Amino acid sequence: MARLFSTLLALGMLATGLSAQGNLAGSWELSINGPEGVITATADLKQDGEKITGSIASPQGTVDLTGTANGKTVNLSFTIPGPSGNLDIKVTGEVEGADMKGMIDFGLGMADFTAKKK
Repeated sequence: MARLFSTLLALGMLATGLSAQGNLAGSWELSINGPEGVITATADLKQDGEKITGSIASPQGTVDLTGTANGKTVNLSFTIPGPSGNLDIKVTGEVEGADMKGMIDFGLGMADFTAKKK
């Protein structure tokens, strides 16, 4: 009986840990290593299962974003309007607790980023 209890307790702790890792909802401070220096942005995310929605605020303004989360992997996309037309942005990252890191594809180039959950 004690062995069964300890097994169930260990499984419960594992499930709680996995659930906490997968919770992206909240505000994230991003630091993007762009071609002209570091750019800061704030992403406010909502999560419903694997579906991610929210917004990102940067010096270019605030826009909506969408994406998915699968385990530690996050994929987001958003569009920034510009003088020469819209710029589609793709973000791929890995989440570890309250930290995220990855790459941003601007279409014309790529940059790495780090983020911390507030």
